[in-house]
Amino acid sequence: MTFNVASLLAGLILGWATLSLAVWLGRLLRRAWGRRRYGQPLDHEEILAAYGRRMAAALDERTLGSLLTEDIPRDLGLERSSLLLPREHRLEDVFGKAESLPVSHAAVRWVTSSGEALRADRGRLREIIRQGSADLSWTAVWVPLMRGAMLRGMWLLGKRGGGLLFSPQDLACLTNLSRQAAVILESLHLAQKEQLAAGEIRALYRKVVAAQEDERGRLSRDLHDGVLQDLCAISRDLKALEKETPDGGSALAGPAERSGEAVQNLRAICNDLRPPLPAQGLSAALEGLVEKTATGGRPAISLDLAGDVRLADETAVAVFRIAQEALRNAVKHADASEIEIRLTEYPDRLRLTVTDDGRGIPGGSDSARFTAAGHFGLAGMRERAAMIGGRLEVQTAPDYGTVVVLELPR
Repeated sequence: MTFNVASLLAGLILGWATLSLAVWLGRLLRRAWGRRRYGQPLDHEEILAAYGRRMAAALDERTLGSLLTEDIPRDLGLERSSLLLPREHRLEDVFGKAESLPVSHAAVRWVTSSGEALRADRGRLREIIRQGSADLSWTAVWVPLMRGAMLRGMWLLGKRGGGLLFSPQDLACLTNLSRQAAVILESLHLAQKEQLAAGEIRALYRKVVAAQEDERGRLSRDLHDGVLQDLCAISRDLKALEKETPDGGSALAGPAERSGEAVQNLRAICNDLRPPLPAQGLSAALEGLVEKTATGGRPAISLDLAGDVRLADETAVAVFRIAQEALRNAVKHADASEIEIRLTEYPDRLRLTVTDDGRGIPGGSDSARFTAAGHFGLAGMRERAAMIGGRLEVQTAPDYGTVVVLELPR
């Protein structure tokens, strides 16, 4: 009985050792076979982390395309790669255009049906590729850029050096990279659409502003050449009658004085409608604006100009209108006693600053709040700044005044 137990234990130990050796040899052989077939295993986690960060930092399709067709293939030792993107991100738009995918509809549907990277040597896919008109025999892996069920493009990868193949783990890594790329592509596409829409809005606003300035100029000319001249003639006639009247013209003194004031007010309106630009320049226009605003020394307005600044007509008018609106707000709404206008020219930019010591803007300078209430001055200033490629900031606090800053790149 003792002999049988010992023999059984020895047999179990020997069997376990034989099985362990067989498993170890099997793993060793499988690893050696895998290295011969797929090469040295790649660090997929490191690849996903590194290129995930770089793709997230891509600012345009060209940068993303460079990552997918140059950097990643170079690190993987690929002979060739290509990124095929349709103009519109819909599957039916992929075909029939010069910039679209040069493969048959069936091939794309075959690859996108799984949504994962597929080796091109698979029987069905290989036959579909062979039937296409384009020469895609160089491809080793097809990777669809999928965002949900939508195809954003196709990433074609060539063969690896040394005749190595892609392992299942490599394909899974490429699939994850492609899904990140698809998300970035969609974000870039939406950003481009928003930029185009913003550009169209700015172009439309520029036309509206140009038409508005033309209309202001026409109205100013009509008032100056018509009503103002008639009013000037009436004022002269009243003053002449005042001198010729035997009693010294006491009855005409009031109408003569009011007509003179009306002439000055109408002349100021004409100048406000059409600033002295571009003939006199921005500096002279700002000086005239300050002179007309500071009547009777209140508010006290100081003007610091950076010499004779030369700008394009459209830009000069926009800068003047922003200064005009900021000054009007400081006088009318902020009840400021001191206002400073500073125009500073740097090598790379021009800065306009309008500072007042008024009551500030309660609730902050969010232009949307004022627009909803029917006040468009602040929003108009921001739009004018954007129209000429500048940036407008409004810094304010209750009882601490307001600072309007326009930064314009040169």
